[in-house]
Amino acid sequence: MRYAASPDVSLVEIDTNHLEGIEDNPEAIEFGVRLSGRPTDIWMQEFEQAYHQTPYTLKPPVRIDGDTLRIIFLHRYAGELQGFIHFLAMMVDQANTETHRTEHLHQSSAQERYKAEFREALRQVHLTEQATPPRKAFTQA
Repeated sequence: MRYAASPDVSLVEIDTNHLEGIEDNPEAIEFGVRLSGRPTDIWMQEFEQAYHQTPYTLKPPVRIDGDTLRIIFLHRYAGELQGFIHFLAMMVDQANTETHRTEHLHQSSAQERYKAEFREALRQVHLTEQATPPRKAFTQA
């Protein structure tokens, strides 16, 4: 069985029209970055892992909401937005790469499992009749 590879996800648009204030912190603003599509579960796991494990000087909270990354950013760091968006794009690319690797491993594992099951089925097959070689025609001279 072949698995279809997940399409790559990319950053498409920063939503400048829907900025949300955060009750607990009046300086914090939540905004969204729309993705090229709704990511798969594997992609979301790979993105979250890459985001949390990759060092970067400024890593605000990010969550995936459908086809949008929701980010809570402090106003005082507005000058760092370009660098952060660049970092976010790198994390999206890394999630794409890791998703394809994970899918390939799952596909390879599934294929090996199918081969092992088929091999076992072949071992259960018994040949009940031996094939006989074709007879030569005798001609009398």
